[in-house]
Amino acid sequence: MKTKAIVILLSVSVGLLGACGQGEVKERVEDTVMRTSNAQKEKSDKEQRAEEIAKDFKEVKGAVAYDTEDELVVAFHVTQYKKFFTEKIEKKVKKALEKEFPNDNVVVSHDLKIRLEIERLRRDVEQKQISEKELEKRIEKMKTLREEQA
Repeated sequence: MKTKAIVILLSVSVGLLGACGQGEVKERVEDTVMRTSNAQKEKSDKEQRAEEIAKDFKEVKGAVAYDTEDELVVAFHVTQYKKFFTEKIEKKVKKALEKEFPNDNVVVSHDLKIRLEIERLRRDVEQKQISEKELEKRIEKMKTLREEQA
């Protein structure tokens, strides 16, 4: 009888504690969705199209693109079980992007450092926290990161 009472008491307390943060979690999720959807509006059409092309491949889990004056940089990451084939996937993505953007110098990478640098750069540009000189410096940093990878 005591064990039955303890089980019921534990069930009720877990149920009450689990329901306490419902509204707060929902607000945080909605806020995150709003921020990411607003960030999508800041991208150029070329960047959005490049990301869509990369994500169209079933092996690609996510992609980010940044359009500089002289090149279109696209960084992506693949699903876990396709990590051994990243070089082959990179070639397929690059070929598709070069077909879509024949007049641009397309640079494709699966390197995490480049993807993170593109995300940081885009965030700083959107928040207008970066000068023109700093922008050029960061783009050069991306180029050196790409050369490190090769």
